[in-house]
Amino acid sequence: MAHARFFCCAAVAALSVLPAHAQTSTSSGESGIAALPQTTPPPPVTTDPVPSSPVLPQTSIGGQPGQYPLAPSPRPIATPGPVPDQPLGVPARPGAQPTRPSGVPAQTAPGGPAPTGAEQEAQRIRMLNGIATGRSGPDTAPSPNALDLVKAFDLGYENDPTFRAAVAERQVNRLTADQSIAGYLPSASYSFANIPTENGTRHVVSVTQPLVSVSGYATLKQRGPRRRYADATFEVREQDLAVRTVTAITDIIKANEASALNESKIEALRTQSDRAERLYRNGLGTITDARDIQVRYEQSLANRVLLRSDQIAAAARLESITGGAVETDDFRLPSHFGPIALQPADSYLMRQETANPQIAAARENERIGRLEALRTRGSMFPVVGASATYSSRAGVESSYVGLSVNAPLNAGTFFQSGAANATARRSAEERRATEARARVELQRLYALVDGGQQALALSSKAIESAELSVYANTQSYEGGVRTNVDVVNAIQTVFEVKNTQVTAATTLALNYLNLLLLAGVPSEDAVEATQRFLLNR
Repeated sequence: MAHARFFCCAAVAALSVLPAHAQTSTSSGESGIAALPQTTPPPPVTTDPVPSSPVLPQTSIGGQPGQYPLAPSPRPIATPGPVPDQPLGVPARPGAQPTRPSGVPAQTAPGGPAPTGAEQEAQRIRMLNGIATGRSGPDTAPSPNALDLVKAFDLGYENDPTFRAAVAERQVNRLTADQSIAGYLPSASYSFANIPTENGTRHVVSVTQPLVSVSGYATLKQRGPRRRYADATFEVREQDLAVRTVTAITDIIKANEASALNESKIEALRTQSDRAERLYRNGLGTITDARDIQVRYEQSLANRVLLRSDQIAAAARLESITGGAVETDDFRLPSHFGPIALQPADSYLMRQETANPQIAAARENERIGRLEALRTRGSMFPVVGASATYSSRAGVESSYVGLSVNAPLNAGTFFQSGAANATARRSAEERRATEARARVELQRLYALVDGGQQALALSSKAIESAELSVYANTQSYEGGVRTNVDVVNAIQTVFEVKNTQVTAATTLALNYLNLLLLAGVPSEDAVEATQRFLLNR
């Protein structure tokens, strides 16, 4: 007892000599264990509420602190350094140190120079877990035998059945136009008769040359408009071939790019899915995170089949135009698009008035309608012509030359004339409607092309921001303030903005093609200009 009282007195004396601010008490949960003395109050400890974030050290079964490994392992806490990048449009704080370019942490080798901008960019790309498309690298020279827009258009010119039918249609229209000159060409007839009551045979030969014919004059005047109508209609069919060809190729490009993006997405989601599954097995993640990422991974696998079907269907549409096999790999977007040099809108409108084949066809159709109405009315007037007749009957020959007058009387012609006049008025209104539609459509396409170039440039910046978001979310996840699902969401955003850029580029190419065609640019030149932009060739 004496020894026990001695030790108690010694302990009380030792505690009394300690500084007041260094004394600590034991918590109710840790009875009998005194905390280490501290000179300053400890910082508040915050726990990450997200289950899949890196957790604080846990006490293992053996009583020693331990922690499950993360994949990849968490980055060590950085020492105070440069302030992080400021958001766009937000000025930096006064006195802040210079920010890092491109949001990439500068890693300098011991004793070595700082990495250049290109090295930092390459390092950032490597940190994006392989998120890239086939357009991320430099452009490669296409094979000399590779198919492109111009070659596909030339093949369609020779093999597309719809266009070949248009070639025959043009020939029919031109021959029909040439038939209009028959109204003023001389006509000849020969008749033979063997009549018993006349004791012999009868031969009659007659030649008639119209001299005055209103209907014949109107028919003859239709020859020029009908030939021009045939040529304008053929140019419209050429434009239709160009649009169908480029549309089929843009469908292949969208399918190719979507498939490439999906393959990269599958690889990225596979990595994240394996990580989430590993964290769940080790007790650091939740089943919700693992299953959510697995669902997205399996959806991407299902999209692989659908996108392959899109590639096959798009290739089949182009093969029906070119008449031969198509290699879908011939159509890949370059890393940089070609330029679009837009002229003022007024220059396109002025060219449209004289060179647009749709307007030209509508105007020629109006002229044909007016002449057809004149021909119908003229058929009610007498036709004066010169006539020469030779006849032989029972050995008696006779001939004469003179004027002939043919005055048809037909009540139905009056009603036909009224219908022809109404048709002519309809053709005039259709011409006005065609001109108005063409002007409005050209202005609309001009605005879409002009704005599409700006939107395409902004989409490239959006892709860069989305890729930086993946990097930032990955670093935040490793630091314990983001979850694996946040990283997957950022990856999903990258593919969405890249798909948006592909759609914007192909839509801009089609709008540019239609703009040139509406302005009356020849189809082959319009296709070539579209190829310079879309494929940068």
